Amino acid sequence: MAYYNTCPNCGCNLDPGEKCDCENEKAREQEKKQKFFSRHLKMESKAGQFAFVFDSKEGGDEKKMCI
Repeated sequence: MAYYNTCPNCGCNLDPGEKCDCENEKAREQEKKQKFFSRHLKMESKAGQFAFVFDSKEGGDEKKMCI
């Protein structure tokens, strides 16, 4: 008979003493989503609405915005 623990969050089977990293993975996924939206959504200055940025370079040089 095998001895294992089960993670209460994700249900993963863990070895004795092993820590589940499901919470770390959720945090990393949330951080990736936040970076994506901060790169591709900008506030349009005149109307105060959000706009998608399609051609964005990392240096802040934005070519086109869809309003």
